[in-house]
Amino acid sequence: MKFDFFSKYFPREKFLKPIHIGISFSDINIKTIWFDKTLKNPPLKSVIVPIEKGAIVAGRIADMKEVTKKLSLIKESLDYSFVFFTVPDELAYVFSASILVASGADMTESVAFIMEENVPLPLDDVVFDFVPTKIVQTSSGYDVSVVVAASPKKEIEKFIEAFYQSGLEPVGCIHESQAITNALVSNKMSGTMSIVHARKNRVGIYLVKNNLVYFSTLRTVLDDDYKKQFLDEYEKFLEYCLRYDTSREEPIKSVFVCGEFEYAKKIVEAITESNNVIHTKDVKLSNVWTNIFEIDKHLPGIPYEESLNLAGPIGATLADIL
Repeated sequence: MKFDFFSKYFPREKFLKPIHIGISFSDINIKTIWFDKTLKNPPLKSVIVPIEKGAIVAGRIADMKEVTKKLSLIKESLDYSFVFFTVPDELAYVFSASILVASGADMTESVAFIMEENVPLPLDDVVFDFVPTKIVQTSSGYDVSVVVAASPKKEIEKFIEAFYQSGLEPVGCIHESQAITNALVSNKMSGTMSIVHARKNRVGIYLVKNNLVYFSTLRTVLDDDYKKQFLDEYEKFLEYCLRYDTSREEPIKSVFVCGEFEYAKKIVEAITESNNVIHTKDVKLSNVWTNIFEIDKHLPGIPYEESLNLAGPIGATLADIL
């Protein structure tokens, strides 16, 4: 249990929670941003470094030397050592499930027991974390609803090795979909919504409830038929939500779109122009500064079109070191 109420009276020493930069990876570049989240209108520093083709493939590091070299450039540019990074969508399995936990038992063991049912990897090859969303006491223990995020252990270890080789100090990681949610969705907002992360060749779609990602899907798309391919995947996503996660009494009320500006615009147009029944008409390009400052009172030094592609590293910077 976390006693957040008392923590404000006994704040953690700064050396235990150092200011960190946020970093996210794709097959074409490494994106990073720095700001002091304790300030009301913090100055921003961002760096986007292109990488050689084939250095990262489908989220996996294939050329350690190239990735380390580019991370070293980022360290020199920002002059900060501590890093919180995002696990690429390609490497993250995010799902919700129900588990039975006997009285006095470790909940982690119960989550591990269902892992191979939901992740196509042996348990020994996986690292995972989970968040309980509902706990009901039963005669024999507890019926617990959880949201789980899991990734291949060896791929996470590669990223950690790359950071150490470049002189950076990783202090934590978060799956990309949750980092993006941290950036786009106000801490004060509740309810069910979806987020679309648009890139040239991939689209990520996330189901979010009360600021927590419950489910994510990723699809490869072709540029010449981008809108149609996205709508096909989005309709499947909505069918899944109705069948397994949301009811008609709790529909998706908003769609937040981010990513590469050109493709994010196509997503908004595709949903707006669709003749099929879409759960909401509240579809919009996002504000990645939602939980940092009020955009109408403080203008960042980063153009809006560029900021849409920085949701991942922004959310990683906002993430807490537990």
